[in-house]
Amino acid sequence: MTLPSVTIVVLNWNGGETTRACLRSLADIAYPNVSIIVVDNASIDGSTEELARNPAIDLIRNSQNLGFTGGVNTGIRLAMERGADYVWLLNSDATTGPDVLGQLVAAAATDSRIGLVSPVFHNPEPPHTPEFVLGCFDPIALTASQTTNPAKALQWRQQHPNRIVLLGTALLIRRALIERIGVLDASFFAYVEDVDYSLRAIAAGFRNVAVPDAIVYHGFKRPIEDPQSAPPYLYYYMTRNYLLLWTKLRPHPFLSKAMIWFLRQRLLQIARMADQPAAVDALLAGIWDGLLGSGGQYNPARRMPAPLRWIVARHARFWLMLLDRRKPSLERDAA
Repeated sequence: MTLPSVTIVVLNWNGGETTRACLRSLADIAYPNVSIIVVDNASIDGSTEELARNPAIDLIRNSQNLGFTGGVNTGIRLAMERGADYVWLLNSDATTGPDVLGQLVAAAATDSRIGLVSPVFHNPEPPHTPEFVLGCFDPIALTASQTTNPAKALQWRQQHPNRIVLLGTALLIRRALIERIGVLDASFFAYVEDVDYSLRAIAAGFRNVAVPDAIVYHGFKRPIEDPQSAPPYLYYYMTRNYLLLWTKLRPHPFLSKAMIWFLRQRLLQIARMADQPAAVDALLAGIWDGLLGSGGQYNPARRMPAPLRWIVARHARFWLMLLDRRKPSLERDAA
């Protein structure tokens, strides 16, 4: 019996050695019915020319940087035109073992209503500790929590099967799901688009599943835990895109308690990053563009209007104090 066809879509943007390492891991993949599309987002590091010499891949060259969403959408559409049964999105800075794809396809084959399947993620550096198993979306807080604990992940799957969210880092997508809900929302550009896609899959009647025994290696940036390690654009996208997501989920999300908690978190970040003006400006621009509903690529020159920027950034601890005074009443209301 012929196995379902899988097209792997890898996005390259000045990837260099990370993309080469990803493709080397794919060269050892055991699943037989597979093809690889690499989408290049107008790289300028010479990696495009190197990719063009690789006979094992089909290369698509975008004339501009379309972000993660626009880039992989290009590959998804081509895979669909070629009749792929599944599309596997794999980050260029991730590496996989020979059997992982087969494990994901086998999991999807158990139920035609499984639309999205993901491995779990471990840190690529020894001792290869778990970095992400799956996420669970809270419809009240309007945010996705994540866990590295398999027991916690099992609890979420049992108690909240219709809230499971997966990462786009190594996401297997069933053809029928793409036919039903389309490709990723390009307005996100990068980050949070996988939360949106997971929720869209659930709304369409599909299930999202993580396979605990399938492991992909990938490191994650965590700006809240380590502000010094993250580039400014990460603060922008993570802030703006959650606001964009909320406008899709609720007609008036900015009047909710979730918005207050969201702003408190961002104010804490601003207070911690007083010595990182570029990161603070990016975060504030993310708030402003999110409120305006403006998607697309981050422009480093983009700013929240100066009076608002001064009021928020200069007096972040004052606003935190006001929000914290409301915290007990908010907790009583939530209860």
